[in-house]
Amino acid sequence: MHFTTVENEIESKIWDLIIQNLKPEIAKNVSAASSSFYRTADGLECAIREVNGSLIANVYSEADRMGNRRWSFDFTNENAN
Repeated sequence: MHFTTVENEIESKIWDLIIQNLKPEIAKNVSAASSSFYRTADGLECAIREVNGSLIANVYSEADRMGNRRWSFDFTNENAN
């Protein structure tokens, strides 16, 4: 699962797009308070977590050839389908 944003998109817009791209049964378990954005050498990433802190997915971004960021989901095994 992927989506694209402009290079310098604000985190609140990225968060909204992350939630919109999740299946409803997964999105209802997401906790904004337990989830977090963090910077890596490659760019911005997000750890999506449940209220109890369990990891649902990591969402990472990569620069594309058009000067945008392509965001990809890496789900934990229990959330893969």
